[in-house]
Amino acid sequence: NAEYGKQWYQRRVRATYNSLYKTYSRGAGYLNDLYMHLNQHFTKRTIKNEWCDHYMHSIEKVKKFEKVQDLAMNIWRDEMIEKVHEPLVTAILQDITRDRRGVSTYSNILRDVIHSLVEVQSHEDPQGSQLQLYKDLFEERLLENTGSFYQKEAQKLYEANDVSNYMIKVIEKLDEEELRLRKFIHHTSISPCKKECVNKLIADIQDRLLDEYKIMLKDEHVEDLSRLYILIRRLNEGCKKMADIFHDHIFENGKDSIELMARGCSPQEYVDALLVVYRKFTNIVSNNLSNDQNFTDALNRAMTKMVNSTGDTKKYPRSSELLVRHADHILRKGNKNTSSLSEIEDQLRNFIDLFKYVEDKDLFQRFYSKKLANRLIHNTSVSIELEEVAISGLKDRCGYEYTSPLQRMLIDMKVSDDLTKEFDQHLEQKNEKFNVGFSVNILQSGAWPFSANAGVPEEQPDKNTVDFNVPSDLAVCIDKFKTFYNKKYSGRRLRFVFPLSNGTVVLNHTPRQYTITMSVHQLAVLLIFNDKDSSTKAEITESLGLDKPELEKTLTTLVDSKLVKLEADNYTINSDYVNKKSKFKLPTSTVKDHAEKEVEQTHQSVEEDRRLYIQAAIVRTMKSRKQLGHNELIQQVINLSKDRFTPSVAMIKKCVEVLIDKQYLERHSNQKDVYQYLA
Repeated sequence: NAEYGKQWYQRRVRATYNSLYKTYSRGAGYLNDLYMHLNQHFTKRTIKNEWCDHYMHSIEKVKKFEKVQDLAMNIWRDEMIEKVHEPLVTAILQDITRDRRGVSTYSNILRDVIHSLVEVQSHEDPQGSQLQLYKDLFEERLLENTGSFYQKEAQKLYEANDVSNYMIKVIEKLDEEELRLRKFIHHTSISPCKKECVNKLIADIQDRLLDEYKIMLKDEHVEDLSRLYILIRRLNEGCKKMADIFHDHIFENGKDSIELMARGCSPQEYVDALLVVYRKFTNIVSNNLSNDQNFTDALNRAMTKMVNSTGDTKKYPRSSELLVRHADHILRKGNKNTSSLSEIEDQLRNFIDLFKYVEDKDLFQRFYSKKLANRLIHNTSVSIELEEVAISGLKDRCGYEYTSPLQRMLIDMKVSDDLTKEFDQHLEQKNEKFNVGFSVNILQSGAWPFSANAGVPEEQPDKNTVDFNVPSDLAVCIDKFKTFYNKKYSGRRLRFVFPLSNGTVVLNHTPRQYTITMSVHQLAVLLIFNDKDSSTKAEITESLGLDKPELEKTLTTLVDSKLVKLEADNYTINSDYVNKKSKFKLPTSTVKDHAEKEVEQTHQSVEEDRRLYIQAAIVRTMKSRKQLGHNELIQQVINLSKDRFTPSVAMIKKCVEVLIDKQYLERHSNQKDVYQYLA
């Protein structure tokens, strides 16, 4: 029939062309070798024709001789290709289409015919038109044919398959097409042809695929996520759109942790909720999205948004406080959730992974230093080695300067251990012995988060609760140590911080013997009852010399714990005291009230530090720039502060006004939104 005859004719055109071209090309090669001498010498000469006309003096017209093979290729191009290219290219494209449909073709002939369009111009200037004939006659029609074929193919596949199977078949089609292109066509056409395939199979239905992508995420179809990523990454900006959807989905999943925080959950619950989200989507990015930077960034942005969410109307996010309390639980003795060193190290790694998302690094540092100080002073840390592991993780994220105060605390504890051993050796050499056990921690006043003067939180540096009448047995120990220390380190000022000191006492007046660790103030009150069974508040005040608030707090804790009984204004020792534990620590205050007060004080302190930091950043910036616009100054301050905290624009404006009042800055006389530095 007519169609068969047409196909036969096209195949004959292609086969005949290929056979003739090979014979012609081989013959041209033989002639080129035969006349190599002419190619090497005669073609370098030129024929010069000089002529004159009525208007011009002389013009030199130069014609170059061509090499034999180049001349032969040009003749083939002009006399053969230019005359038969239409049916020839049509036959080639139909063969490629049949190959795409799975029909066998004469692949060697097809490849040779296509590459002949390049070979006939291979002698041209490499920077010029070597591929021009190939592109004009073949590549343009190939791209048109490819687009048309895959547009129909995409419609057919999408109608016949669900999205999952569609993606499987498209991946197969794209892989097959790449092999086909590498087998048949010139390498310069591979990229534009692949782009045409991608446009028709993926780009044209991208919106529908992204809608399905949301369902895949929700239903956790991870294999489909991998397939979609393989397809979408071929598009410009494709991964960015996927990553934006990925970010929103992660944040939706993380809302539970924000709600937990708003309800006042425990640190463990909060951290567990965050880790579930973090691990889940970290695994997806790693296993299904090839650790693509777009999705890694989306995960980091979503986690940062979650961790730094306030969850309610609170001024500060609670993440810093909750993460620090979680770390304190990990590193404190008596953690029932861990049974081995490796488990603790795993928990610390998780803690550091979440810490990197905290924006209020300064607030975190303040909370962490307080908890670390308490663990070290009260000897409740699991080990100094694990404390160093935790601090090393923080240093890796924020640098040496951030963790240097924490490291100084650890150094102080190591020095104190050495000094205590040296003091014990000193007593042994002098053959002296105390009636009580005695050890001292020597702390640098600037490294620890409390006042050296008061031993209370640094937010109350003027409150003096240090001085009181130390019990005689303890006073002897203190005097001896002061003499030893002053002799060893002349010029240093040594001051005992009793509110942070503690002692261990054994109760022998009760039916059962108890060993209790308590503060020095509580211990001093109990020691009064060694000499008498009861005492009034006035007598206790006179005996100890404590100020009223500290005495009230100390007596309240002793009465609440039932170690001491209060009848009217008379305090008596409880000889019938009973406790399930034979060894325990006595609290120094109501834990909840103390914790809430400490958090509030920490926030106030950090707020003040931030104002000072911002003012210093403004002065430093203006001193170097001399004159700066309002918006640019705000951006500079944000950039300088972002490693520690993210300042609000309102806070920066207030600090600018303060510096104007202090005459560090002034507004430009003609431009009110421009500031000038005053030397």
